[in-house]
Amino acid sequence: FLSIPRTMFAILVFSFVVYMVPGLWGAPLKAISAFLPPIGTQDFDLNNMASGGGGGHTADPAAASRKHYTYFHSKSTIKGLDPYYDYDEALAAAKEQKKPLLVDFTGWNCVNCRKMEAEVWSSPKVRAMLNNEFILVELYVDDKVLTLPESEHYVSKQTGKKINTVSKRNADFQISKFQSNSQPLYALLDNEGELLVPTGGAVYDIEKYAAFLQSGIDAFKAK
Repeated sequence: FLSIPRTMFAILVFSFVVYMVPGLWGAPLKAISAFLPPIGTQDFDLNNMASGGGGGHTADPAAASRKHYTYFHSKSTIKGLDPYYDYDEALAAAKEQKKPLLVDFTGWNCVNCRKMEAEVWSSPKVRAMLNNEFILVELYVDDKVLTLPESEHYVSKQTGKKINTVSKRNADFQISKFQSNSQPLYALLDNEGELLVPTGGAVYDIEKYAAFLQSGIDAFKAK
């Protein structure tokens, strides 16, 4: 016979295995989502199938020509979204389409970012808002692969450090403009790059995050 501690441990392990089984078919595992790879790396996303890709959004065929798109998109962005990965390029698109800009400061090693993507951004309501109401730009602050041309290297006025990679430039931009170095950080900007509402961080309540987005939309329309 098994002792009581062993029995309890066996029940716990079995329960955890049963919990993870639906994940084989793309069901969200929200309790451990923060520790899983980015949702964009999953070949099958049940949320995306159920929502039809999020608000009827379809990927822009020209998106592949955007800066850093090929490098970041397939390995990071949740399916159903089609963001930019360069701030200046995204701001120009926001001006052209007359939409507010959502800047997402994120990172490969950001546990809270993965949790936000899996629990909040993947919801049909929020995903539809991101697709239809904003120009989205994701700025990674911890990537070590993409380097800047030597002509674009500079020394940060904030930290005194040499900026020679795309992510170091993104991090320096976050610190200098928003006085923050934590991720995720969400900044809702107008077409001149000015804040519409105070920046926000991780909010795991879908309705509260949707209200944050709506406050930016309302402020943009009021201008």
